[in-house]
Amino acid sequence: MLRISSKLSVLLSLALCVLIFVLCIFGAAVMPDFTDLLIKAGVLSAKVGITSGERTIILILAYSALADIIAADAVMFSLLIKIRKGLVFTPQSVSHIRGISWCCILLCLIFCGLGIYFKLAFIIAFAALFLGLCLRVVKNVIEEAAEIKSENDLTV
Repeated sequence: MLRISSKLSVLLSLALCVLIFVLCIFGAAVMPDFTDLLIKAGVLSAKVGITSGERTIILILAYSALADIIAADAVMFSLLIKIRKGLVFTPQSVSHIRGISWCCILLCLIFCGLGIYFKLAFIIAFAALFLGLCLRVVKNVIEEAAEIKSENDLTV
């Protein structure tokens, strides 16, 4: 299996965070057209005949999802900067992971709302919930490690 250095891995992760941000900005620009395409295709629709008001609700939910993703991306970028500085097992890192996990859970709720209109959204909602749960577990592990590190720093 390919193994890269941790410095290169963090740099790659930072670059991917920037790419995600750029894609979200692009997504915000094309969201109305993309929404119309999904509605007209009707293949994924859970509902027949989406009205103009419902289209507005879909757009609000979609833009809310993008805002949530951008927020999680920003927190992740900040966390990666801290990791790059060697500040891994700190209360701030735990807080960052907690924030990202809550963003995933919020994304789950947003996609549950979109599931009313698009069946596939329920699958994405489940994936977001599972990712949020995984991050909660990682947060608990990092939190425990930070406490152990803090205790060890005090005894030295």
